[in-house]
Amino acid sequence: MGESEVFEKLSQLIFSGEFETGSSLVERNLADRLGVSRIPMRETLSSLVAQGALEGGRKGESVRLRRYTVDELRQLFDYRAVIEGGCVRSAATYTSEADLMRLEIICDGMQDILEGDDFQKWSSLDVKFHEALAEASRNDRFERTLKSLLRECFYVFYVLSRRRSRRELTKEEFAFHKQQALDDHRAIIELLKTKQVEEAEARMRLHILRSADRVIRASIETDLESNDGKTDQDKFR
Repeated sequence: MGESEVFEKLSQLIFSGEFETGSSLVERNLADRLGVSRIPMRETLSSLVAQGALEGGRKGESVRLRRYTVDELRQLFDYRAVIEGGCVRSAATYTSEADLMRLEIICDGMQDILEGDDFQKWSSLDVKFHEALAEASRNDRFERTLKSLLRECFYVFYVLSRRRSRRELTKEEFAFHKQQALDDHRAIIELLKTKQVEEAEARMRLHILRSADRVIRASIETDLESNDGKTDQDKFR
């Protein structure tokens, strides 16, 4: 198994939601689980640490799943907005009828489950939409970078949503967010059809920054609940 394939499989495992933030990930255990040698596993873990998705552990440990601060969340989604905005610009130039049909089929699938509360299925289709856009860009660098970013962003969203569920995200809130996301997706498709490059990029950036706002609000609410109403900054005053 090559390094790129190890990276792909390890990213899927790490960002599946199986591990808690702050969890220690041991190189040997991960290599055994994926059935790979420790050398490509070590190189892949080093790449994820350099990327910022993982943190180096204390001596004698391996690596840890990052605990994100609010500033780190902003940086993550700001970076994604730049990358995926550029990806959409490229897609507006190179996208084919087959690409557009694929995007519309994914949106139709999202429409079919819009009234339900299956977060996992919805999230899976959401990822597929953004991956399909990356492929439509006809740019391998965009595609590789964005797919890695998507795993991390959706992992963050999954973890924070699970935390927030302790006080129950209402069906109305969930339905509103889903409808807004689907509207953005369909609007982007229409802009791609008419080759409106600037408008397509702007709509994608707006779409991503809306997601960032929801994630950051959930993070702040979680911190306030765990710190008895005090933020991290308040604790040092």
